[in-house]
Amino acid sequence: MASAPMTEDNSYGAWKFCAWNGMIFMAVFMYFWGWLGHNLPPFAGDAPASEVAGYFRNHSDAVRLGMVTSMTFAVSYAVWGIAIGKVMDYAIGRGHILTDLQVWGAGLTVVPILVSSSFWLLGSYRPEALDDTTLQMIYDAAWLLIDLAYAVTSVQMFGLGFGFLRDKRAEPFFPKWVCWYSIWVGFMFIAECFMPFFKGGAFNRSGILNFWIEFSIFFAYAPIITWYTLKAIGRIRVENGD
Repeated sequence: MASAPMTEDNSYGAWKFCAWNGMIFMAVFMYFWGWLGHNLPPFAGDAPASEVAGYFRNHSDAVRLGMVTSMTFAVSYAVWGIAIGKVMDYAIGRGHILTDLQVWGAGLTVVPILVSSSFWLLGSYRPEALDDTTLQMIYDAAWLLIDLAYAVTSVQMFGLGFGFLRDKRAEPFFPKWVCWYSIWVGFMFIAECFMPFFKGGAFNRSGILNFWIEFSIFFAYAPIITWYTLKAIGRIRVENGD
């Protein structure tokens, strides 16, 4: 399948760097947002306000560091989506609407990450001046936003999955199982809609379904997609004779 050169200067190194941003985002997100922010796992919905407030007060510096770093690197997710979009240009042709959905979905995913992280940062900024229920409300607001904004990420995953399914190469850039995995993950996120109705059990924000299963498949997503994106960039370079 003949294609126009990837860029005028064939900057494959820049493409690979952008593709690696998916793993950069995940590494930062898991440690700084997750570990330092006490979000891996989060406090259960029925946790006492005093327990949530105590974490903000006793670990305020850790939460501040975690959220500042998370907000700084959140844009890495959008950069990653752009790299995937460029590979999609080669797979299904430039200007395809599925590519646009993937790129826009990745870009919009950054917004709830930034805003929810700012809520956690707010709670850690002067926790000694706020009562327990106020700190709990801030923590709740952050989780309600980051979970219920799942649809923007689902749009990215649907665009990617359905897009690469249209790749007509004898050996597609992305195997069909990866495409269907992307679509499945996007659909699985709908379970987050149950979270506001439960403060305990499988559907609460720290439950087996809404946290352990949902977040596990999300954290597995970036390494898989990054691997095949990097392989595709290498193949495109060979196809172009560079």
